[in-house]
Parts: sequence; C-alpha cells; structure tokens
Amino acid sequence: MGRFRKTFIEPFVLLIIAQSPLHGYEIANKLLEFGIELTGLGQMGNLYRILSKLEEEGLLRFEWDNTNQGPSKKVYYITPEGLEYLKRSVEELEKINNTISRFIIEAKKLI
Repeated sequence: MGRFRKTFIEPFVLLIIAQSPLHGYEIANKLLEFGIELTGLGQMGNLYRILSKLEEEGLLRFEWDNTNQGPSKKVYYITPEGLEYLKRSVEELEKINNTISRFIIEAKKLI
C-alpha cells in the first residue's frame, strides 16, 4: 500500500474490528492478512495512536479483557458511528477503485 497506507488504514482497522472484536496485536495480524504490514520500531505505537483517535471520534470503544494470565488487554468494538463511517469509506473507496481501474486501462494502452 506504500504511501497510501496511512489514508486507508483507518477503514481497514474498522472493518477488522467490525468482523470481530480484537485486541491490538490481533488487529495488526489481520492488517497483515490484507497486505498492510506494520514493520519497524514504533509501528505498534502507530496502530495504538490510530485506535485512540478512532475511539476519541466515537467510531470504536474498548473493554478490558482480564480473562487471561498476564496484563489486561483492551478489546476493541466498533460503534454504530463506526459502522456508518465504514459505509462511507466503502463508497469513497469504490470511487477510488474505479479511478485506479480506469488509469490502469489507459496506461496499459501506452506501455
């Protein structure tokens, strides 16, 4: 996803959480399944900043999971507002997809 990853990561995070409430490392693993790799030092910190931002915006919420040994973990859940944001994201990404598809068709004619 390269330079566009930051633009698209929030809808992907909301999609993943909408599919199943998860904690941060599970979200990172699901992002990897979509080809969004969090590499390097501080990348999990970036994910947690995104999660905090989405929480502040009311798009997700969390509950503490104390069921396992070790430290408690935040489990994230999407809110109704988050589902609405996800719906708008689908509409916007469909437009972007159409634009990119048209670009590819036109570029292939030239190369």
